[in-house]
Amino acid sequence: MSSSSGRVWITGIGVITAAGTGLDAFRAGLRAGRSPVKRIDRFDPSPFRSQVAAQVDDFDPLAWMPPKVARQLDRFSQFGLVAGQLALTDAGLVPGEGGGASPERIGIYLGSALGGIAYAEEQHERFMAKGIRHVAPNLALAVFGGAAPANLGIALDVRGPILSTANSCASGAVAIGEALGAIRAGEIDSAIAGGVEIPLSPLAFGAFDIIRALSSHSNDDAAHACRPFDARRDGFVMGEGAALLVLESDEIVRARGIEPYAEVMGYGATSDAHHMVQPRADGREAARAATIALAQAVVSPEEIDYVSAHASSTTIGDVAEARAIALALGAVVAAEVPVSGTKAMYGHPLGASGAIEAAICALAIRDGWVPASVNLDEPDPEIAAILPCLLREGRPGTYRRILSTSFGFGGLNASLVFGASGR
Repeated sequence: MSSSSGRVWITGIGVITAAGTGLDAFRAGLRAGRSPVKRIDRFDPSPFRSQVAAQVDDFDPLAWMPPKVARQLDRFSQFGLVAGQLALTDAGLVPGEGGGASPERIGIYLGSALGGIAYAEEQHERFMAKGIRHVAPNLALAVFGGAAPANLGIALDVRGPILSTANSCASGAVAIGEALGAIRAGEIDSAIAGGVEIPLSPLAFGAFDIIRALSSHSNDDAAHACRPFDARRDGFVMGEGAALLVLESDEIVRARGIEPYAEVMGYGATSDAHHMVQPRADGREAARAATIALAQAVVSPEEIDYVSAHASSTTIGDVAEARAIALALGAVVAAEVPVSGTKAMYGHPLGASGAIEAAICALAIRDGWVPASVNLDEPDPEIAAILPCLLREGRPGTYRRILSTSFGFGGLNASLVFGASGR
């Protein structure tokens, strides 16, 4: 049975990023417009070309959960648990109470490119050094992508479907899109949806370094390593983080009498079928994902007030994305619409990125302010010719319709359209 109105709202946001943990700190980090990227101190980065990352250094699991729970969970599940709890608290949602969806009608949709790989790497080192008896007994229960949403479901007693998406750097956006579809189809009434990524371990980090995907020219100037759309960009800067959103059907929102942040209006996904690392240079399939999302949202390109770009700061990717935006919106709209890439403020947490950017879009609609492309000192001339309104400073305004783009290795593309409530 489908949702009668088909409208799905964002009512709660939980974030853990290098820009800040929790909404107040995250908002402040975006407004400050500074990059937290620094030399890695989780492990010795000296063997690698790239030696910088966006670490979440202020996360203490004992501040959020009992010691026993903290010991049972790896960092991947800890982040998922805390982000989910923050989102529910922000939404004022207690499952089954106050008009909220029952536990059986709430799903969890969580994207992650690598899941618990960092913990697996740590335990492999123990295995090699001391043997199997020294490996943590929770290893088999921690490494798979469904571990974080399963642990969150157990903690919250949420019994709807759990879906773990592993669509590389589009995972978080795909999770939100799939949750949107499930609510619209009437399979569930509410969802906790987004992404979690914990990729900062030597092997996981090194795997991206050896394919030269990471920035390596700013090890001595880490704060300027991530440069979305800038002429001097030379690769992405890895980060860790999480963002989970509470999505609720229109009926539930009305029953609870709450004011949502924004509506999730449309979702589109495509694949390039081209190359495992390089996107299609013409941006054709990435553009088609955006076109599908716009059509599902019943929003015309002219109605888009802001584009939250994936903008990972790679040489090829940023240009391909500019072309994709112009194809999806048309050259005239692309020449006028404000665009920013925000990853300099929290790095690139792979599968969590699209969810973090969804949170930014929801806040932009609620707060009437969009963030800048930090470190955009010298816009790439080719990109600037296509997208002349790249934001170099935060901009206040009315943002009623927003397009967000996410792209991942393997040519996996996803787009989301968000809208103001008008309630």
